[in-house]
Amino acid sequence: MSREGKIPIKTLIMEGSSRLQECLAHSTDDALEEKARLNEFYRCCVHSWSDKEDSILWGRFSIAVTIRSYVDEEGLNDDGWKYVQSKGMEMFGHIAPMKILKTRHAETRRCQDGSVEVIVDNPTADISHCILYRKWDSAADAFLVKTYENLIYWPGKKRKEFLDASDWQCVQQWFQHRFGCCPTQTQLQARTRIVLNKH
Repeated sequence: MSREGKIPIKTLIMEGSSRLQECLAHSTDDALEEKARLNEFYRCCVHSWSDKEDSILWGRFSIAVTIRSYVDEEGLNDDGWKYVQSKGMEMFGHIAPMKILKTRHAETRRCQDGSVEVIVDNPTADISHCILYRKWDSAADAFLVKTYENLIYWPGKKRKEFLDASDWQCVQQWFQHRFGCCPTQTQLQARTRIVLNKH
């Protein structure tokens, strides 16, 4: 089951992978997509924009506007928005496209009870097609190496030449269970090749 205990992990990953394919057909963040192509970041296929992201956005924004170097006569400057983007990643692991952050902030407000509501009739922030990214780190890399080696060298059996589709499905599900997020199988395979070549 997923962390939320409502949807089986396999179903969550399959549905999320399909959602990512649809999202990639829409406008994407070029800088973040380049990092994903270079396997520095991965696209999370189990999380999408939610109330939590709205809350993080407004929380980070309220801090940024108190820092003098992040504000100019027009409001939050580029450095301020970079702060909002990076601090959200530090807190919850995800990084959202800058365009979504700026547009979503302009189209919402934080209420007294802490909730966030849309204040325009036709919002343009395409949160339904927003891809959330996460940076690969040493813990994820170590997990991939260990998992790959465990599947290739299965005790009592001949060494496999390669992992098959069902193996990669297991890697994906174990990754989601361990880290709470999950890349697509293609990204897992590419990153595994990179880290194995370093060993």
